[in-house]
Amino acid sequence: MSIPRGLQDVVDAVLRSKTGIIGLSILIAITVLSTLAIVYVPFDVAREWNNPSFWQYNPRLALPSWVNTFLGGKLPETIIISNDSFRKYSYYLEIVGLKYCILEAEFLYPYKDFPSELRLSLYVDTEGAFVTIRWIQPSGVDITIWKGSFKQGLNTVYISRQMDIREYIRDSLKRLNLTVPSIVNPEVILFMDNSIAHSESIPVNGRYRVRVEAVSSDPYADIEAELIVYGKVYGLAGTDDKRRDLFVGLVWGAPIALAFGLLAAIATNFIQTLVGSLSAWYGGLIDEVIQRITDVYMIIPFLPILITISVIYRIDIWMLLMVVIGLSLFGGATKTARSMTFQIMSEQYIEAAISYGASRRRILFLYILPRLMPYTMANIVLSVPGYVFLEAALSVLGLGDPMMPTWGKIISDAYSGGAVVHGLWWWILLPSALIILTAISFAFIGLALDKVVNPRLRER
Repeated sequence: MSIPRGLQDVVDAVLRSKTGIIGLSILIAITVLSTLAIVYVPFDVAREWNNPSFWQYNPRLALPSWVNTFLGGKLPETIIISNDSFRKYSYYLEIVGLKYCILEAEFLYPYKDFPSELRLSLYVDTEGAFVTIRWIQPSGVDITIWKGSFKQGLNTVYISRQMDIREYIRDSLKRLNLTVPSIVNPEVILFMDNSIAHSESIPVNGRYRVRVEAVSSDPYADIEAELIVYGKVYGLAGTDDKRRDLFVGLVWGAPIALAFGLLAAIATNFIQTLVGSLSAWYGGLIDEVIQRITDVYMIIPFLPILITISVIYRIDIWMLLMVVIGLSLFGGATKTARSMTFQIMSEQYIEAAISYGASRRRILFLYILPRLMPYTMANIVLSVPGYVFLEAALSVLGLGDPMMPTWGKIISDAYSGGAVVHGLWWWILLPSALIILTAISFAFIGLALDKVVNPRLRER
């Protein structure tokens, strides 16, 4: 078997092959996605990924925004009315000893579908206040959605989920002699024309107003408000059930997947190649010991041992990488490198090096190992997808790093969150597509490198 000389053969094989160019292009695109992690995510993603408050402004289970391109802008985006957008006026009546604070804001709702949720946050700067929250539709219909006392500090009104708010809306509609549906969903009722039958649920477009009226006995009382009208689309990849921006997970999953796959493939293949060449070059007892250890390694059930270690110790992704490398010190590449080394040892330039007195170490590292590099590089390329799938598989089994947003962890969260049952396709499809693309890119590059390690293909 003739072995190609130098790594130049590897580069030439990739660049002269259509499959190699396609695979390299996909790999470059994934690498660009990896660099976006630094630009798009300027925060400690490992700390914030599992922090619910960090994602509170995102809608839950939102589709990617580009879906609206195919729907004609039907699905709503999130509307945030900050405290600065509220008009505020207040007055104190000494006769009754009460301070009145009134906040009012309006916003335009142009979408053809209803929002997913409504949330109003109120910050009360006094020991207590009685608050009335009113919702005024574009037609002028004034619906009282809540009345009650608020304590000092931050108070959050979950308009879409609180049962008492649903009762207030029902009572308001009755007092206004409007149609009262059997099921009151605030995010729907507040955007409907309630003067007609509800056979077709179509939101009314126009300008809506939110009015907050607070009464307190403290003459220095103050109140701040923030309203979030959650949409149904968000970002380039949508959100999950914890409101997390999936694009953050995807861009961070790219460098993690590539780093894990490349480091594992490079370390294991270089080590196995070195061990295999050592076994052939030194021979004797060393060769016998290495080959018996390799035989044992090759019959050890790799995945069950890895799963057992992950279950017992709950290791992070980088410790998992170390375990993978430790379980792959010997393998198929060891025997292949050994057989190739025997062939190289019979070539004339090795005999010439021995004759002029070159040391065994010099011959091994400067003459034999460089000749094994094309095979090693091809093997590395072909090994990367396997390690990427390994990390994803462990994450899907719940044995991956719980802190890092890897592609496998996103798929695992999607499975546990019922994405398949509820048709949340983006939550599963996007990370799965990236894993498949990564595997395809390395498979195409590996196919191009077949001509480096397979002499029959070169002869064609």
